Amino acid sequence: MKDELYQHLCTILLGVATLFRYAGYAMASFIVESVLYSAHLRDSSAIISHAGFYGQAVREVSMCVTSLMVPIFFHGSKTVLIIGSFLNCFYTASFLYINNFFFFSANVLTGLARSLTHIGVSTYMMQFSTKDTLARNSARITAIAGSALTIGATLYMFISGAESDVEDGKKSEEYRYYSEEETRIMCGAFTILLFISFLLHCLLPNRQIENSVESENPRVKQSAAKQFKAIAETMINPSILKLIPVLIKQGLFQSFAMGIYPTSLQFSARLSKDYPQMTAYYAYAMFAANLACGVIVEPLTKRIRDFGLRPLFFLTLGLDLLMILICWLSVPNWSTAMPTDAGAFIEPNLLCTLLASFLIGLIDSTSTASSTVYCSRILPGKASHVYAAARFYIGTASALVFLCSPSLSMTHHGIIQVI
Repeated sequence: MKDELYQHLCTILLGVATLFRYAGYAMASFIVESVLYSAHLRDSSAIISHAGFYGQAVREVSMCVTSLMVPIFFHGSKTVLIIGSFLNCFYTASFLYINNFFFFSANVLTGLARSLTHIGVSTYMMQFSTKDTLARNSARITAIAGSALTIGATLYMFISGAESDVEDGKKSEEYRYYSEEETRIMCGAFTILLFISFLLHCLLPNRQIENSVESENPRVKQSAAKQFKAIAETMINPSILKLIPVLIKQGLFQSFAMGIYPTSLQFSARLSKDYPQMTAYYAYAMFAANLACGVIVEPLTKRIRDFGLRPLFFLTLGLDLLMILICWLSVPNWSTAMPTDAGAFIEPNLLCTLLASFLIGLIDSTSTASSTVYCSRILPGKASHVYAAARFYIGTASALVFLCSPSLSMTHHGIIQVI
Protein backbone atom coordinates (compact mmCIF):
# COMPACT_ATOMS: atom_id res chain seq x y z
CA MET A 1 0.00 0.00 0.00
CA LYS A 2 1.33 3.45 -0.93
CA ASP A 3 2.30 5.69 1.97
CA GLU A 4 -0.26 8.38 1.10
CA LEU A 5 -3.10 5.86 1.01
CA TYR A 6 -1.78 4.27 4.21
CA GLN A 7 -1.89 7.68 5.91
CA HIS A 8 -5.54 8.10 4.95
CA LEU A 9 -6.36 4.59 6.19
CA CYS A 10 -4.63 5.06 9.56
CA THR A 11 -6.19 8.49 10.00
CA ILE A 12 -9.69 7.09 9.49
CA LEU A 13 -9.18 4.02 11.68
CA LEU A 14 -7.60 6.00 14.52
CA GLY A 15 -10.31 8.62 14.19
CA VAL A 16 -13.10 6.04 14.49
CA ALA A 17 -11.44 4.29 17.45
CA THR A 18 -11.03 7.67 19.15
CA LEU A 19 -14.66 8.46 18.25
CA PHE A 20 -16.06 5.62 20.37
CA ARG A 21 -13.63 6.29 23.22
CA TYR A 22 -14.47 9.98 23.27
CA ALA A 23 -18.24 9.35 22.94
CA GLY A 24 -18.38 7.49 26.24
CA TYR A 25 -15.79 9.52 28.12
CA ALA A 26 -16.80 13.04 27.04
CA MET A 27 -20.52 12.74 27.75
CA ALA A 28 -19.80 11.22 31.17
CA SER A 29 -17.45 14.14 31.93
CA PHE A 30 -20.10 16.67 30.89
CA ILE A 31 -22.68 15.32 33.37
CA VAL A 32 -20.50 13.94 36.19
CA GLU A 33 -20.94 16.83 38.66
CA SER A 34 -24.71 17.01 38.21
CA VAL A 35 -25.07 13.21 38.34
CA LEU A 36 -23.08 12.93 41.56
CA TYR A 37 -24.84 15.95 43.06
CA SER A 38 -28.09 14.05 42.51
CA ALA A 39 -26.56 10.91 44.06
CA HIS A 40 -25.37 12.95 47.04
CA LEU A 41 -28.92 14.21 47.63
CA ARG A 42 -30.20 10.62 47.64
CA ASP A 43 -27.48 9.33 50.00
CA SER A 44 -24.90 11.77 51.37
CA SER A 45 -22.96 8.91 53.00
CA ALA A 46 -22.32 7.21 49.65
CA ILE A 47 -20.69 10.11 47.81
CA ILE A 48 -19.37 13.47 49.01
CA SER A 49 -20.62 16.85 47.85
CA HIS A 50 -18.94 18.14 44.65
CA ALA A 51 -17.44 14.69 44.08
CA GLY A 52 -17.64 15.34 40.33
CA PHE A 53 -15.19 18.23 40.50
CA TYR A 54 -12.93 16.56 43.06
CA GLY A 55 -12.92 13.32 41.10
CA GLN A 56 -11.82 15.15 37.97
CA ALA A 57 -9.06 16.80 40.00
CA VAL A 58 -7.90 13.35 41.19
CA ARG A 59 -7.98 12.13 37.59
CA GLU A 60 -5.83 15.04 36.42
CA VAL A 61 -3.29 14.52 39.23
CA SER A 62 -3.11 10.83 38.33
CA MET A 63 -2.54 11.81 34.72
CA CYS A 64 0.23 14.24 35.72
CA VAL A 65 2.13 11.56 37.63
CA THR A 66 1.59 8.70 35.20
CA SER A 67 2.36 10.81 32.13
CA LEU A 68 5.97 10.95 33.36
CA MET A 69 6.13 7.17 33.73
CA VAL A 70 4.38 6.04 30.54
CA PRO A 71 7.35 6.75 28.21
CA ILE A 72 9.60 4.71 30.52
CA PHE A 73 7.54 1.62 31.29
CA PHE A 74 5.25 1.39 28.25
CA HIS A 75 6.70 0.96 24.76
CA GLY A 76 5.01 0.71 21.38
CA SER A 77 2.32 3.23 20.48
CA LYS A 78 -0.28 0.59 19.56
CA THR A 79 0.25 -1.35 22.81
CA VAL A 80 -0.07 1.87 24.78
CA LEU A 81 -3.36 2.69 23.02
CA ILE A 82 -4.80 -0.78 23.69
CA ILE A 83 -4.03 -0.67 27.42
CA GLY A 84 -5.26 2.90 27.77
CA SER A 85 -8.53 2.26 25.94
CA PHE A 86 -9.25 -0.74 28.17
CA LEU A 87 -8.63 1.18 31.41
CA ASN A 88 -10.96 3.96 30.24
CA CYS A 89 -13.88 1.56 30.64
CA PHE A 90 -13.56 1.72 34.45
CA TYR A 91 -14.54 5.41 34.56
CA THR A 92 -18.10 5.09 33.27
CA ALA A 93 -18.48 1.66 34.92
CA SER A 94 -17.99 3.35 38.32
CA PHE A 95 -21.36 5.11 37.88
CA LEU A 96 -23.18 1.79 37.93
CA TYR A 97 -22.68 1.61 41.70
CA ILE A 98 -21.82 5.04 43.05
CA ASN A 99 -19.71 5.35 46.18
CA ASN A 100 -16.58 7.25 47.14
CA PHE A 101 -14.16 4.32 46.93
CA PHE A 102 -15.18 3.06 43.48
CA PHE A 103 -15.53 6.51 41.96
CA PHE A 104 -12.21 7.96 43.11
CA SER A 105 -10.35 4.71 42.39
CA ALA A 106 -11.79 4.74 38.87
CA ASN A 107 -10.54 8.31 38.43
CA VAL A 108 -7.01 7.23 39.38
CA LEU A 109 -7.15 4.51 36.71
CA THR A 110 -8.64 6.94 34.20
CA GLY A 111 -5.73 9.31 34.79
CA LEU A 112 -3.36 6.50 33.78
CA ALA A 113 -5.62 5.67 30.82
CA ARG A 114 -5.57 9.25 29.59
CA SER A 115 -1.78 9.39 29.85
CA LEU A 116 -1.54 6.23 27.79
CA THR A 117 -4.05 7.29 25.15
CA HIS A 118 -2.78 10.88 24.78
CA ILE A 119 0.82 9.80 24.35
CA GLY A 120 -0.23 6.75 22.34
CA VAL A 121 -2.32 8.75 19.85
CA SER A 122 0.40 11.37 19.40
CA THR A 123 3.22 8.87 18.89
CA TYR A 124 1.08 6.62 16.68
CA MET A 125 0.30 9.60 14.44
CA MET A 126 4.04 10.22 14.16
CA GLN A 127 4.43 6.73 12.65
CA PHE A 128 2.18 7.42 9.67
CA SER A 129 2.61 11.20 9.28
CA THR A 130 5.34 13.39 7.82
CA LYS A 131 6.13 16.84 9.17
CA ASP A 132 4.07 18.30 6.31
CA THR A 133 0.98 16.14 6.93
CA LEU A 134 0.95 15.91 10.73
CA ALA A 135 -1.26 18.99 11.28
CA ARG A 136 -3.61 17.82 8.52
CA ASN A 137 -3.91 14.29 9.92
CA SER A 138 -4.40 15.62 13.45
CA ALA A 139 -7.20 17.92 12.29
CA ARG A 140 -8.87 15.06 10.40
CA ILE A 141 -8.71 12.72 13.40
CA THR A 142 -10.13 15.47 15.62
CA ALA A 143 -12.94 16.05 13.10
CA ILE A 144 -13.79 12.33 12.92
CA ALA A 145 -13.56 11.95 16.69
CA GLY A 146 -15.81 14.97 17.03
CA SER A 147 -18.59 12.81 15.60
CA ALA A 148 -18.39 10.98 18.91
CA LEU A 149 -20.29 13.83 20.46
CA THR A 150 -23.27 13.17 18.18
CA ILE A 151 -23.32 9.51 19.22
CA GLY A 152 -23.02 10.38 22.90
CA ALA A 153 -25.57 13.19 22.64
CA THR A 154 -28.07 11.02 20.77
CA LEU A 155 -27.75 8.29 23.40
CA TYR A 156 -28.17 10.91 26.10
CA MET A 157 -31.38 12.25 24.54
CA PHE A 158 -32.79 8.78 23.91
CA ILE A 159 -32.15 7.54 27.45
CA SER A 160 -33.03 10.66 29.39
CA GLY A 161 -36.16 11.54 27.39
CA ALA A 162 -37.80 14.94 27.46
CA GLU A 163 -37.50 15.09 31.26
CA SER A 164 -35.38 13.22 33.77
CA ASP A 165 -37.16 10.65 35.89
CA VAL A 166 -38.35 11.79 39.29
CA GLU A 167 -37.27 9.56 42.17
CA ASP A 168 -38.79 9.83 45.64
CA GLY A 169 -39.78 13.44 45.02
CA LYS A 170 -36.17 14.57 45.14
CA LYS A 171 -36.05 16.26 41.74
CA SER A 172 -34.94 19.87 42.12
CA GLU A 173 -36.37 22.69 40.05
CA GLU A 174 -32.99 24.44 40.26
CA TYR A 175 -30.90 21.99 38.25
CA ARG A 176 -30.93 18.92 35.98
CA TYR A 177 -31.63 15.99 38.32
CA TYR A 178 -30.51 12.42 37.40
CA SER A 179 -32.31 9.44 38.94
CA GLU A 180 -30.41 6.30 39.93
CA GLU A 181 -32.02 4.24 37.15
CA GLU A 182 -31.34 6.88 34.52
CA THR A 183 -27.70 7.13 35.62
CA ARG A 184 -27.11 3.38 35.43
CA ILE A 185 -28.70 2.98 31.98
CA MET A 186 -26.92 6.00 30.54
CA CYS A 187 -23.46 5.22 31.91
CA GLY A 188 -23.87 1.53 31.08
CA ALA A 189 -24.36 2.58 27.45
CA PHE A 190 -21.27 4.81 27.62
CA THR A 191 -19.26 1.86 28.99
CA ILE A 192 -20.26 -0.22 25.96
CA LEU A 193 -18.98 2.55 23.67
CA LEU A 194 -15.63 2.55 25.48
CA PHE A 195 -15.33 -1.21 25.12
CA ILE A 196 -15.97 -0.93 21.36
CA SER A 197 -13.12 1.60 21.26
CA PHE A 198 -10.86 -0.93 22.97
CA LEU A 199 -11.66 -3.53 20.31
CA LEU A 200 -11.01 -1.06 17.47
CA HIS A 201 -7.63 -0.06 18.92
CA CYS A 202 -6.66 -3.74 18.85
CA LEU A 203 -7.23 -3.74 15.07
CA LEU A 204 -5.01 -0.74 14.19
CA PRO A 205 -2.23 -1.44 11.63
CA ASN A 206 1.31 -0.87 12.85
CA ARG A 207 3.78 0.31 10.17
CA GLN A 208 6.10 3.31 9.91
CA ILE A 209 6.06 5.16 6.59
CA GLU A 210 9.05 6.66 4.83
CA ASN A 211 10.10 10.13 6.09
CA SER A 212 7.68 9.88 8.99
CA VAL A 213 7.99 12.23 11.94
CA GLU A 214 8.98 9.25 14.08
CA SER A 215 11.83 8.32 11.71
CA GLU A 216 13.18 11.83 12.18
CA ASN A 217 12.78 11.46 15.95
CA PRO A 218 14.25 7.98 16.57
CA ARG A 219 13.78 6.53 20.04
CA VAL A 220 17.04 5.95 21.88
CA LYS A 221 17.00 2.87 24.15
CA GLN A 222 17.96 3.78 27.72
CA SER A 223 17.66 2.36 31.22
CA ALA A 224 14.78 3.48 33.45
CA ALA A 225 17.10 5.68 35.51
CA LYS A 226 18.43 7.44 32.43
CA GLN A 227 14.91 7.93 31.11
CA PHE A 228 13.76 9.46 34.41
CA LYS A 229 16.69 11.83 34.12
CA ALA A 230 15.86 12.53 30.47
CA ILE A 231 12.23 13.39 31.32
CA ALA A 232 13.36 15.64 34.20
CA GLU A 233 15.76 17.41 31.86
CA THR A 234 13.01 17.72 29.26
CA MET A 235 10.65 19.35 31.76
CA ILE A 236 13.17 22.08 32.56
CA ASN A 237 14.52 22.40 29.04
CA PRO A 238 14.42 26.09 27.99
CA SER A 239 12.34 25.24 24.92
CA ILE A 240 9.74 23.49 27.08
CA LEU A 241 9.76 26.26 29.69
CA LYS A 242 8.87 28.74 26.95
CA LEU A 243 5.82 26.61 26.17
CA ILE A 244 4.56 26.41 29.78
CA PRO A 245 2.16 29.40 29.43
CA VAL A 246 0.65 27.77 26.33
CA LEU A 247 0.33 24.39 28.06
CA ILE A 248 -1.19 25.90 31.20
CA LYS A 249 -3.66 27.77 29.01
CA GLN A 250 -4.64 24.51 27.34
CA GLY A 251 -5.16 22.89 30.76
CA LEU A 252 -7.37 25.75 31.92
CA PHE A 253 -9.45 25.52 28.76
CA GLN A 254 -9.71 21.73 29.04
CA SER A 255 -11.22 21.92 32.54
CA PHE A 256 -13.64 24.63 31.42
CA ALA A 257 -14.82 22.78 28.30
CA MET A 258 -15.10 19.30 29.82
CA GLY A 259 -16.50 20.15 33.23
CA ILE A 260 -17.16 23.74 34.23
CA TYR A 261 -19.28 25.05 31.36
CA PRO A 262 -21.48 21.97 30.81
CA THR A 263 -22.07 21.84 34.58
CA SER A 264 -23.16 25.50 34.56
CA LEU A 265 -25.78 24.68 31.93
CA GLN A 266 -27.23 21.91 34.12
CA PHE A 267 -27.06 23.95 37.34
CA SER A 268 -28.93 26.89 35.77
CA ALA A 269 -32.62 26.59 36.71
CA ARG A 270 -33.75 28.56 33.67
CA LEU A 271 -31.77 26.56 31.14
CA SER A 272 -32.45 23.15 32.69
CA LYS A 273 -36.18 23.87 32.91
CA ASP A 274 -36.58 25.27 29.39
CA TYR A 275 -34.03 22.96 27.75
CA PRO A 276 -33.65 19.72 29.77
CA GLN A 277 -31.56 18.28 26.90
CA MET A 278 -29.11 21.20 26.91
CA THR A 279 -26.10 18.92 27.47
CA ALA A 280 -26.93 17.14 24.21
CA TYR A 281 -27.22 20.47 22.39
CA TYR A 282 -23.82 21.42 23.79
CA ALA A 283 -22.32 18.23 22.38
CA TYR A 284 -23.98 18.71 18.97
CA ALA A 285 -22.63 22.26 18.70
CA MET A 286 -19.12 21.08 19.60
CA PHE A 287 -19.36 18.42 16.90
CA ALA A 288 -20.35 20.99 14.28
CA ALA A 289 -17.34 23.09 15.30
CA ASN A 290 -14.94 20.11 15.16
CA LEU A 291 -16.19 19.32 11.65
CA ALA A 292 -15.87 22.94 10.52
CA CYS A 293 -12.34 23.12 11.88
CA GLY A 294 -11.31 20.00 10.00
CA VAL A 295 -12.64 21.50 6.76
CA ILE A 296 -10.93 24.87 7.37
CA VAL A 297 -7.54 23.75 8.71
CA GLU A 298 -6.68 21.26 5.95
CA PRO A 299 -6.57 23.75 3.03
CA LEU A 300 -4.80 26.35 5.18
CA THR A 301 -2.01 23.89 6.07
CA LYS A 302 -1.38 23.53 2.34
CA ARG A 303 -1.43 27.25 1.55
CA ILE A 304 0.35 28.68 4.62
CA ARG A 305 3.74 27.32 5.62
CA ASP A 306 3.84 26.12 9.24
CA PHE A 307 0.20 27.09 9.73
CA GLY A 308 0.07 24.67 12.66
CA LEU A 309 2.47 26.86 14.64
CA ARG A 310 1.95 30.59 15.28
CA PRO A 311 -1.01 31.25 12.94
CA LEU A 312 -3.10 28.50 14.51
CA PHE A 313 -2.06 29.53 18.03
CA PHE A 314 -3.17 33.15 17.57
CA LEU A 315 -6.42 32.05 15.93
CA THR A 316 -7.11 29.89 18.99
CA LEU A 317 -6.35 32.79 21.34
CA GLY A 318 -8.82 35.10 19.58
CA LEU A 319 -11.59 32.51 19.62
CA ASP A 320 -10.95 31.88 23.31
CA LEU A 321 -11.42 35.53 24.28
CA LEU A 322 -14.70 35.73 22.36
CA MET A 323 -15.98 32.51 23.92
CA ILE A 324 -15.24 33.64 27.48
CA LEU A 325 -17.07 36.93 26.92
CA ILE A 326 -20.21 35.17 25.67
CA CYS A 327 -20.17 32.67 28.55
CA TRP A 328 -19.71 35.43 31.14
CA LEU A 329 -22.62 37.45 29.73
CA SER A 330 -25.11 34.62 29.24
CA VAL A 331 -24.60 32.18 32.15
CA PRO A 332 -25.71 32.73 35.80
CA ASN A 333 -22.59 33.65 37.73
CA TRP A 334 -22.70 30.88 40.35
CA SER A 335 -24.19 28.12 38.19
CA THR A 336 -20.60 26.93 37.73
CA ALA A 337 -20.55 25.67 41.33
CA MET A 338 -24.13 25.20 42.57
CA PRO A 339 -27.76 25.05 41.43
CA THR A 340 -29.21 28.54 41.05
CA ASP A 341 -32.29 30.24 39.61
CA ALA A 342 -30.44 33.55 39.14
CA GLY A 343 -30.28 35.33 35.81
CA ALA A 344 -27.32 36.73 33.85
CA PHE A 345 -26.41 39.94 32.00
CA ILE A 346 -28.15 38.40 29.00
CA GLU A 347 -31.15 36.21 29.78
CA PRO A 348 -29.89 32.58 29.60
CA ASN A 349 -31.01 31.33 26.20
CA LEU A 350 -30.38 28.62 23.63
CA LEU A 351 -28.78 30.85 20.98
CA CYS A 352 -25.99 32.17 23.21
CA THR A 353 -25.35 28.70 24.60
CA LEU A 354 -25.04 27.17 21.13
CA LEU A 355 -22.72 29.97 20.00
CA ALA A 356 -20.46 29.53 23.04
CA SER A 357 -20.53 25.74 22.56
CA PHE A 358 -19.55 26.11 18.89
CA LEU A 359 -16.62 28.34 19.84
CA ILE A 360 -15.53 25.84 22.49
CA GLY A 361 -15.52 23.11 19.82
CA LEU A 362 -13.41 25.27 17.49
CA ILE A 363 -10.92 26.03 20.24
CA ASP A 364 -10.72 22.36 21.19
CA SER A 365 -9.80 21.42 17.61
CA THR A 366 -7.34 24.24 16.93
CA SER A 367 -5.54 23.95 20.28
CA THR A 368 -5.16 20.18 19.89
CA ALA A 369 -3.74 20.50 16.39
CA SER A 370 -1.43 23.34 17.40
CA SER A 371 0.00 21.58 20.47
CA THR A 372 0.53 18.36 18.49
CA VAL A 373 2.67 20.21 15.95
CA TYR A 374 4.62 22.12 18.62
CA CYS A 375 5.39 19.00 20.67
CA SER A 376 6.45 16.98 17.63
CA ARG A 377 9.06 19.53 16.55
CA ILE A 378 10.36 21.22 19.66
CA LEU A 379 12.97 18.61 20.73
CA PRO A 380 13.98 16.18 17.97
CA GLY A 381 14.50 12.65 19.25
CA LYS A 382 12.54 13.22 22.47
CA ALA A 383 8.97 13.35 21.23
CA SER A 384 7.51 10.97 23.86
CA HIS A 385 9.29 12.87 26.64
CA VAL A 386 7.95 16.16 25.30
CA TYR A 387 4.38 14.81 25.22
CA ALA A 388 4.80 13.55 28.80
CA ALA A 389 6.06 16.92 30.01
CA ALA A 390 3.26 18.69 28.14
CA ARG A 391 0.59 16.48 29.70
CA PHE A 392 2.10 17.13 33.15
CA TYR A 393 1.78 20.90 32.83
CA ILE A 394 -1.66 20.69 31.18
CA GLY A 395 -2.95 18.28 33.84
CA THR A 396 -1.58 20.37 36.72
CA ALA A 397 -3.44 23.47 35.55
CA SER A 398 -6.64 21.51 34.97
CA ALA A 399 -6.45 19.77 38.38
CA LEU A 400 -6.08 23.07 40.24
CA VAL A 401 -9.15 24.49 38.51
CA PHE A 402 -11.29 21.44 39.35
CA LEU A 403 -10.06 21.43 42.95
CA CYS A 404 -11.08 25.05 43.44
CA SER A 405 -14.25 24.93 41.30
CA PRO A 406 -16.75 24.59 44.20
CA SER A 407 -15.67 28.11 45.22
CA LEU A 408 -15.35 29.69 41.76
CA SER A 409 -18.02 31.66 39.86
CA MET A 410 -18.17 32.29 36.10
CA THR A 411 -16.47 35.65 36.72
CA HIS A 412 -13.57 33.86 38.45
CA HIS A 413 -13.30 31.34 35.61
CA GLY A 414 -13.38 34.14 33.03
CA ILE A 415 -10.49 35.93 34.74
CA ILE A 416 -8.53 32.68 35.00
CA GLN A 417 -9.07 31.92 31.30
CA VAL A 418 -8.04 35.41 30.18
CA ILE A 419 -4.92 35.51 32.34
